[in-house]
Amino acid sequence: MEFYVTFERAVELITSQELTLPFQQVPLFEAAGRVLREAIVADRNDPPVPVSAMDGYGVRFPDVESVPSRLNVKGVVPAGVDKPVEIERGEAVKIFTGSVVPDSVDLVVPVEWTEEREGCVEVKKSFQKGANIRPPGENYRKGQVLIREGTVLGAPEIGIAASVGKPYLKVSVKPKVGIVVTGSELLEPWEGFKSPVQIRNANGYILYSLVKEAGGEPVYFGIVRDSRKEILKVLSEAFETCDVLITSGGVSMGDYDFVKDVVKELGVEVLFYKVQVKPGKPVLFGRKGNRFFFGLPGFPVSVFTSFNLFVYPLLMKIQGAAEVFKPRVKGVLVEDFKRRKADRTEFVRCGFSYSPEEGRFLVSPLRRQGSGVLSALVGKRALMVVPKGVKTLSRGDSVDLILVKGL
Repeated sequence: MEFYVTFERAVELITSQELTLPFQQVPLFEAAGRVLREAIVADRNDPPVPVSAMDGYGVRFPDVESVPSRLNVKGVVPAGVDKPVEIERGEAVKIFTGSVVPDSVDLVVPVEWTEEREGCVEVKKSFQKGANIRPPGENYRKGQVLIREGTVLGAPEIGIAASVGKPYLKVSVKPKVGIVVTGSELLEPWEGFKSPVQIRNANGYILYSLVKEAGGEPVYFGIVRDSRKEILKVLSEAFETCDVLITSGGVSMGDYDFVKDVVKELGVEVLFYKVQVKPGKPVLFGRKGNRFFFGLPGFPVSVFTSFNLFVYPLLMKIQGAAEVFKPRVKGVLVEDFKRRKADRTEFVRCGFSYSPEEGRFLVSPLRRQGSGVLSALVGKRALMVVPKGVKTLSRGDSVDLILVKGL
């Protein structure tokens, strides 16, 4: 076991774990958010033939070099007709978005620049040759790799898969992720207070949501009191069914922090305990065969931050994702930042916005940085990376920003 490791070492230990979950075939309607386990290749050119990009009129270029120009409308080409009407000089054909463009047509004039009456169309604006015609293969060409293995599937990827005739896709099986919340002071949202020292359990629901966002299948085991016997029982059951097990609370140095000892008793090889980060120093990571364990702190902000920094990369790695980290961008501070100590890498909660004029993210550290101030995470938030050894940052300084919420 490594003790009190740097942030970089913790990430290295997590992402060096060798395990990839098996894949399954799922229909397209169920593939969003899953990690693709095959390459998607174009089965033909798209579009396969020249098609119109506009509703309008197909014409010959010499007929509209000077305008206004009056042309005879020879016919109509609806979308889906594979043998369109051909035209001669002085003629036009009415055409629609997606219609096949006749070989004799040089360009398409948008309908808003025309006026049709009595079988003729008046063209009021000239266009370059080839305007508003999509050439074959404009979108992609046959044999082209369109989506690489390891891609997290979103709406564009699902649409591409449909367009190349893939009603089913190979994706990673969702990792089953157990969630155990420890703490005798905790209540579920539907329970009433019996003592003023009781608090409602937010961590279980934070973790449940984060696991789903990371493509996992959350399994909630509920609240476990600060009892070594109860914790041992629940964790033992959870290890039987889950690929990854996450606990919140019980991993610090208190008399009732039993988790770190219980997991060792269950045969977990602890790879590191405690990380030189703020928030979330008491993080424990271990492995038992093909199952992984994360012991996270008890404060909600620490849970949220630790998940994004440590648990998320592992979940993406075992699903076979090509990119396992949350997006990281450069930002610019809009105000000075100072901290009292610089003995750890700090992940400062920030508001951020993108400035199109400046072409960069503008970063504002939140005033309330306490690990229990969950309310400050509401809205569009990111983590500003303040390296170990750095006490002050000035307005205008470039900073690394991890986008964790609300891009």
